[in-house]
Amino acid sequence: MRWPKHTLVICTAAMLSLPTFFAQAHGDKRGVDSETLLESEHAWDGTRYSAYPQGTPQLSVLKITIAPNSSLDWHQHPIPNAAYVQSGVVTIEKKSSGEKRQVTAGEVLPEVVDIAHRGYTTQEGAVLIVFYAGKKGVPLSEAVE
Repeated sequence: MRWPKHTLVICTAAMLSLPTFFAQAHGDKRGVDSETLLESEHAWDGTRYSAYPQGTPQLSVLKITIAPNSSLDWHQHPIPNAAYVQSGVVTIEKKSSGEKRQVTAGEVLPEVVDIAHRGYTTQEGAVLIVFYAGKKGVPLSEAVE
């Protein structure tokens, strides 16, 4: 059986486009690169996350600038969050144990939940981008005495 010329052209074009179709369907896009910076079920100190607040989710993203030789007040977060250090160096310290973790530009820190802590800088300040997964009406952080 002989196929009409236009049918062969259409079939050939379809077969040649299949690799592109499957690549796009599976996330392979030219000019786009994806790198996972953090994937964690626990905070930087090893404490496992338990659950998100019930209700309608509210995402918040804050840019926090900490000047050189400065310290944030002691505080705790009632919701999960993660901090990306855009520039500089910040040290995170737990109030109860004094345990510390230094985080530098390009690193991500999964924050502790319901644990008193603070961040501080030395000669170099820091800029953090902090992503919060909370609920409307629930504060992002709470002061601790």
